[in-house]
Amino acid sequence: MALFSKNTLTQVSGFDNQIIAGELVYNQRTFWNLSFASGGSPVDLTGTTINAQIIRREVSNLQDTRYGLSFDIADYVPEPDPVTLTIVNENPTNGTFTLVIDESAWAIMAFDPELNIAANNPVAFSGRIKISFPASGSTPAQDSIIFLLFLVRSDGVVN
Repeated sequence: MALFSKNTLTQVSGFDNQIIAGELVYNQRTFWNLSFASGGSPVDLTGTTINAQIIRREVSNLQDTRYGLSFDIADYVPEPDPVTLTIVNENPTNGTFTLVIDESAWAIMAFDPELNIAANNPVAFSGRIKISFPASGSTPAQDSIIFLLFLVRSDGVVN
């Protein structure tokens, strides 16, 4: 996994928000098992709605610095539709679920110019996982957000 500079992550998630960030290879499949706990005990996710979406972004000024990858991120033009990511293996009472990364569903084509092995700025996606907790007693409904940031690069074989 690539290391991103704090300034880059702050562009996407703000100063104190959770973020999952990584560098993927074109057409790579992977997943993240997520677990929520408070005070050492699982957070009960029963009754929650969990969804995740990403959208294509434009990366510029990519530099590999002493503090990790640094770059600017902006809207991709023309603006694409968001992509819904798959959530599986939900175990609400244990506070766990799995976020599936299947890049083939993101509509990146092997001939995308930003996948070229010599491209200065790779394909990028940002988004979020949204966990919506229902109202419970005197506690109002609330959402928990985890930001997402992925760079997708060529493996040098495909493009």
